[in-house]
Amino acid sequence: MNVKPSVIHTTRAIYAMNWYDISPGLIYIQKAFSLTQVQLGILLTAFYIGVGIFQIPAGYISTRIGNRNTATIGILGLGIASIISAASPTYSILVATRFFAGVSSAMFFSPAIGTLRSATTDSTYNFHVNFFNGSFNLGAGIGVAGWEAIDSFEGFRAGFLIAGIITVAAAVAYFFTLREVNEERIQLSPTRNLLNVLRNRGLWIYATAGTASVISENVAAQIVVYYMEKSLNVPAGLASVSGTLFLVFGFVGGIIGGLLIGKFRNVKVFFIFTTALTSMLMIALAYFTNIYIIFAIVSILGAVTVQGFSAIYIIITRSMKEKAQTTTSLSVVNAAQEIPGSIWPSIFSIISGSIGFFAAWNIIGVVSLAFMFLVIIPAGGRRSGSGKSFDGT
Repeated sequence: MNVKPSVIHTTRAIYAMNWYDISPGLIYIQKAFSLTQVQLGILLTAFYIGVGIFQIPAGYISTRIGNRNTATIGILGLGIASIISAASPTYSILVATRFFAGVSSAMFFSPAIGTLRSATTDSTYNFHVNFFNGSFNLGAGIGVAGWEAIDSFEGFRAGFLIAGIITVAAAVAYFFTLREVNEERIQLSPTRNLLNVLRNRGLWIYATAGTASVISENVAAQIVVYYMEKSLNVPAGLASVSGTLFLVFGFVGGIIGGLLIGKFRNVKVFFIFTTALTSMLMIALAYFTNIYIIFAIVSILGAVTVQGFSAIYIIITRSMKEKAQTTTSLSVVNAAQEIPGSIWPSIFSIISGSIGFFAAWNIIGVVSLAFMFLVIIPAGGRRSGSGKSFDGT
């Protein structure tokens, strides 16, 4: 594999590690600061607020200073935030550093895909988008499993410090390795470019139609362990396997998706297939109680969730006239998915708490499937003067 895409994928995995390395440390953080369950929730929410609200500003900034510079600032800021988190003397400062970590994460994602498009050929780009998304799951798995050991032996502060040092080193490697990547400059002014993207109907249609992947990542991947413990009385250690399987097969699914997507002349068909399958698998969780069947469902779900996200990114980027528009467009897509996506865990919890898990899995699956049918709405032809239409051909 070309060294430049490899560096981007590796940095993406380290970026994801910083999203999930806090999870094993929550119990220690709660004890250290004498926190309630609500305060722990606020700590986690602060990160996602930063991720969501700064997606579009990050895309705008990248049109001014370039994708490589923006992504470097993002991954460097993420590492610094982790190091400061290790030294946080109070809960309030820890919340602030996690918010800053979220803002920094937002500055990496879309600019990194923009750099990836410049660093790959048209024939290999689809594969690398899938690998890029799969790398997130790989890094997330490392963050959960690796930091479970670090936090239990050395404490959560050591966990944050180690993650921060690794991430800062990754930022330095990212900046210097990608110096020779030629980035195309947007022909429009940054403001006009952003306004053109925001007015584009096709982008909003596909961002919303891909709700199944968002719900799967934010709900199924996060709550299935709790569901197995509370509803099916599965021991905690065994139930946690499902979360690991989702992440591991997400990485595998990214690689497989990169190979499969080239077989589809129309990427829209691939998107519909993976999105429909994602929805049906979430529904299937309501009908099976055998833990091994659930493990199989969750494994496939992890793979097709990543593939669904990748299909959206490919459709959007291939529909643009200029490669330089990639970052702005995907920053809007990510914001359109991440901000509303943050409420789905609460919706699922309310439904499952009031009328049960059976109804909750069915409802989120059916809702996801319903959103997918938005793709039948005409997307407004060709995007921003692009050479390819929104049907993914």
